[in-house]
Parts: sequence; structure tokens; C-alpha cells
Amino acid sequence: AATSAAANDAKFYAGLSDAAVASRVQGVIDRYKARPEFVGLSIAVARGDRLIVDEGVGIADLEWKMPADADTVMRIGSVTKQFTAAAIMKLHEQGKIGLDDSIARYLPDFGTEGHTVTIRQLLTHTSGIPNYTAQPDFMAKDGPRNLSDTELLATIKGVPFDFEPGTKWQYSNTNFYLLGMIVAKVSGMSYADYMQQAFFDPLGLTHTRYGATAPIIPERAHGYSYDFATKKHLNAAPLSMNVPGGAGALISTAGDLLRWQIALTGGRAVSPASYREMIDSAVPTGQGDAKYGFGLGIAKRNGHEVVSHNGGINGFNSVLSYVPDLGLRVAVISNCEVMLSDLVGNDISAVLTSDMPLPALRNTPMPGGEAFLRKLIADEASG
Repeated sequence: AATSAAANDAKFYAGLSDAAVASRVQGVIDRYKARPEFVGLSIAVARGDRLIVDEGVGIADLEWKMPADADTVMRIGSVTKQFTAAAIMKLHEQGKIGLDDSIARYLPDFGTEGHTVTIRQLLTHTSGIPNYTAQPDFMAKDGPRNLSDTELLATIKGVPFDFEPGTKWQYSNTNFYLLGMIVAKVSGMSYADYMQQAFFDPLGLTHTRYGATAPIIPERAHGYSYDFATKKHLNAAPLSMNVPGGAGALISTAGDLLRWQIALTGGRAVSPASYREMIDSAVPTGQGDAKYGFGLGIAKRNGHEVVSHNGGINGFNSVLSYVPDLGLRVAVISNCEVMLSDLVGNDISAVLTSDMPLPALRNTPMPGGEAFLRKLIADEASG
């Protein structure tokens, strides 16, 4: 049945003209523009290697009422991780990094509490290294500070590993922060400069760069939160972009994200063999059939393999997905942290693969939702 449904999806999508794709995407955009928390979105859709939709909608800056457009750049948060993983693979191709090397070879001053941790384990979130952003009060107290690498890593110094490296999976921003440090150490330049020279410039990603706060960056959007109680938007909490580093500090547009993905899957960002290794190295996450490769999540949806990653960071969230057997690529970035790009992206995929109407968006709390959420948080806190 799943195979038959997947075949029907493929047939439906293949039968859509470019104009029909754009029209259906616009219908999803209109659906979310009606939400009270909506501010702006960057949205792109591609069929194979060809972009059909590449636009920005809504507002880039509420205080100045500046509209968003296709050139509006936004923070992409953890979608950054696949860029960092690709940088490791490019240095690996050059013989400068071994995937099964101990990280002590590159970062001898980082304390591993007696454990041996490999580059591969950082890439797949199987290192057991605690997540610095999950430490008590870290984001409120240290998030706005321009922490150095040493200062940031001091926040987890002495914190026990979550598990023995290689025995479990647990998402940790520390893994990719360390990988960003390794890229800088091995390349001999800053992480930001290496990414610019190795990827952004040669691939023509003119709207993608390290999102440092000090430089003047043309068309940079402002990020917001939303208070459902007062029904008002608020400026997002301050964040030094030293803090996310190789785990989440890049900014981009949805169009550039798809151009990046096309280059990555097409052998232009890294070699075809390197991209295959990024996928084939995926490990189970313990969440259904989901797996995690090198900065890439792999899961099944309606019988299709989906390669994706999302991101959440102060004021913004994002998603970048690819359905290989359909050739369907979708990227969405939101500049309101509670207007979820995942939902928008899922609805875009749904309307492009089926004529079924989308369910109504919920405007009231889910029955039992608060109790469920409290239990979820308690379970997470207790491990």
C-alpha cells in the first residue's frame, strides 16, 4: 500500500505544471499569512535541479515595515550543520582529516573526561558530549555574550558525558561547535572564512554567509517572538553569533539553501562519494525509523525517503528537505520563532503530492496538550 501511495504521489507531482506548483505553494503561503504570529517567510521549491519558486513574503523588519523578498537573508540555525559536515568531508577528501580519528588529535585541549571521541561520532551525534545550549541558564546568561571557544566550552567542563561514545544517539550542539573549531584548526583560517572560500563563493551562494552581528549585511531580516497571551510580536532575545558557531551561525535565503542542496547532492559541494558517505553513515535516533547521517536527517514519509534538517535559533526557524525519488526540494525560513517552517514545508510537500485538502490549522489548545507537554518536559529532564 505504501508503494502504491508513493507511486501516486510521484504521478501527481509529475503531472503538475510549473504554474500549478507555484499556485499551490501560494495557497499554502496565504494559509500561514493569516496566522497572528506570521511575520515573514523565505520560501523556495525546486523540481530536480530547477527552482520553480524562490521568494520572500511578509515583513523583514516590523519596526520599519520593510517587506521581505527573495533576497532577504535570515538565520538558518541548525541547517548550518550540513554545511559544517560538508566542510569536514572536503578536508577529508584532501587527506587532512580522518573520520575515525580521535578529536584529541585536532583539539588536544578539549577535555574528554577519559573518553575517546572520534570525528565520526561528532558528525552523527553519538559522542555523548553534553550539549552546551542545554546547560542551566546558558541561553539567558551566556547567549548574548561574545564567548571565545575556551569560554564557551568551559560551560560544560566537568559535566559528565551523557553516555559512552558510540553507544547511543543524542542531539548535541557541542558536537558541531567542535567540528567548526576543527575546520578552523585544519584549514588554518576562521570557520567563517573557510566556508566562504570553500563553498559560498565558488558555488555562487551570494546570500549565504556567517551571520555575525557586527558586520553590515545587506537585506538582513530582523527576528521575532510572539506572545499568544497579549497577541503581540516582540524582538527576539539577543544572541551573540559567536555562540552557535559551526552548529548554527549561518544566514541564507530559501533560494540559496536549495542551490546549496542541489550542489551537495550533485557532487559540486563535495564529491559524490563523500555525499553518499554522509547519507550511508546514518545511525538510528531511536525516534521511529528516523536516522541521522552527517548533518542530515533521513526518515520515511508516506513511503518516500526524505533527507532533511531543521533549525531553530533566536527569532528564526528553518527547514531544508529533499525527496530523492520525487526530485522535490523545499526550503522555508521564518523570522518569527513560533511560526514553524516545518509546518509550512510539510504543507507545501502535501499539496504538491496529493489533491487532498489540508486539515484546518488549529486555533485552540489541543485537549490534554498541556498535560502531555509537561510530561514530555519532565521525561526529557530526567533522561
